[in-house]
Amino acid sequence: MMDLSLVCHLGHRTGAAVATMPRLDGALTHYFPASGMVGPSLMHKQIAAACAAGVYTDVVMSDTGYRFPSLMTQRLTLVSPAEAGFDAHDAFLRIGAPRFIDAADDPDALWWSIATIIGHWHLRGYGLFALVERSTGRPVGMIGPWFPKGWPEPELSWHLTEDARGKGYASEAAEAVLDWLFREKNWSNIASFIPEDNTASIALAQRIGARPEQLVSFRLAPANNMRTWRHQPRQRLLGEPVITGRLQ
Repeated sequence: MMDLSLVCHLGHRTGAAVATMPRLDGALTHYFPASGMVGPSLMHKQIAAACAAGVYTDVVMSDTGYRFPSLMTQRLTLVSPAEAGFDAHDAFLRIGAPRFIDAADDPDALWWSIATIIGHWHLRGYGLFALVERSTGRPVGMIGPWFPKGWPEPELSWHLTEDARGKGYASEAAEAVLDWLFREKNWSNIASFIPEDNTASIALAQRIGARPEQLVSFRLAPANNMRTWRHQPRQRLLGEPVITGRLQ
């Protein structure tokens, strides 16, 4: 597989359409835009534009003009990992990247998990946000609405890096996501499925106004003692929202 510099060279010389993308770590890279799949003609235009600009990298990031939502709190920026400008590999998959609580020990399984999280945004139009610490720019977790196939209903899910616990980041981000869902997306409620022995997540659910409901069981449930905790707008009117801005 040729690299992009050779693709650019051949494209300028022959004017021929380029039908494949360059490699990433020796493997064929599938090409996805920020919204749907890119057709060959648009792909060629984007490669040509990158060549004209002198961009010789292994991957051309698509930019169709569509932007996924980004939220801002006092200490965090919440950005979709599917956003073209977000480097999910550097944030989550590189050697030495911050480790997430309950992340897979197997790096191959972790890759599949991150790919699923990115794909969820394209398939559902929403998903887990990456939490980025505004003071340092480092990723400190993920949170957002999560509804993969096999789930009984959309779930507000959260995962922090090991060194980000105990700082109030989860509740700060959860408040921002719930404000976005209820005020902008007009959702009436959302569940969180929490194991009965996960005291930290139960405490978080209580802090942000969720109420316990019945135990829930489904085939892909990560535990066998999951309880539904329900988030609703009316339970949140008593507290002040922590969200301070909408970036996009």
